[in-house]
Amino acid sequence: MNMKRVYIAGPLNATNSVDYIKNLHKMIIIGNQIKSLGFAVFIPGIDFLVGLVDGNWNYEDYFTYSSSWLEVADALFVLPKSEKSNGVSRELIIAELFNIPVFYDIEELIEWDNDAIY
Repeated sequence: MNMKRVYIAGPLNATNSVDYIKNLHKMIIIGNQIKSLGFAVFIPGIDFLVGLVDGNWNYEDYFTYSSSWLEVADALFVLPKSEKSNGVSRELIIAELFNIPVFYDIEELIEWDNDAIY
C-alpha cells in the first residue's frame, strides 16, 4: 500500500503550557481525521516526548526534526487560522521550495488524492 504522506501544520508555541497542549490537541484531532481517510500523517509536536526525555532540545531542534519530515511529505495540510504562526510560515516556505502542494480544506485534500477513503 502506498499511502500519501501528509504533514499537519498548525501553531504550537503558546504563552503557557496549557495552550501548547490545546494547540497540539487540535493538530492531533485533524491529523486523525486525515489518517482515517487513508493518509499517513506526521504531526509536529509529537516529538515533545523525545525532547522531554532528552531535556536539551531547543526550538530549532524541534523545527529541524519536523521539517525533515515535511521535506519528504506528499502534501502539507494547514489548520484553519494558523497561517500567521511563525512555524507555519516557515513550513509554507519549505513546501514551496520542495513543490509540495498545500491544502487548507480536507475536501480539497480528498479531491487531490484519488486513493483516499471516503
